[in-house]
Amino acid sequence: MKETKLHPPSAFEPLLTDEVLEYFATPMLDIYFDVHEILNSENDNNYTRGTAIFGRTYEQFKKLIASQDCPVEVLLKDETFRFVFQIGYAQIGFCKGDFTDPKSLKLRKYTPTNYDLFQVDNNQPVIWKFILNEPKSEEEEAFVEFVGFNLATVPVAYWRSNDNLDGNKLHLVDPITPEPIHLDAPSVGDLDEDDLQDEDLDTKFK
Repeated sequence: MKETKLHPPSAFEPLLTDEVLEYFATPMLDIYFDVHEILNSENDNNYTRGTAIFGRTYEQFKKLIASQDCPVEVLLKDETFRFVFQIGYAQIGFCKGDFTDPKSLKLRKYTPTNYDLFQVDNNQPVIWKFILNEPKSEEEEAFVEFVGFNLATVPVAYWRSNDNLDGNKLHLVDPITPEPIHLDAPSVGDLDEDDLQDEDLDTKFK
């Protein structure tokens, strides 16, 4: 795979620290392991587990935000199944898939409105996702990635819930700190995919 240079999320939004990201990533992983331990009968399959993981993560994230225990302020922007919350200027969702294949995540391309800066700056993330990465073999472990995608849905920011990074796939670099710019928050409707239907759950968390 071609090497991709990625910055830590805090390079773009200082509030996206390790502590903040772990606040959401750790429960997301706990849910994955709990579901696989409980739903392991002959009547269970990837679909039953996938829908359970999505539903439990959805409910857990709402509780985490409502509890106000996060180290920074978190705003719930859309509590439908699209589920978008905001930290600083970052508007965030969650899904399952491979961040190197944005099409598998069903990301909708961002349409700039009052975020005119992003029309010409392709190095800035405009879509943020917590992504559940399930193991592909018994030797691998599940982990959560937090990825920021630019206008072209190319990943430009990356964080992972463990340190076992594959150096052949990506290379984290120190950011060049930009001058601070005050921008209005983007419209939620432009950032995320359509409301989830039953078939979307099958695709996203199967």
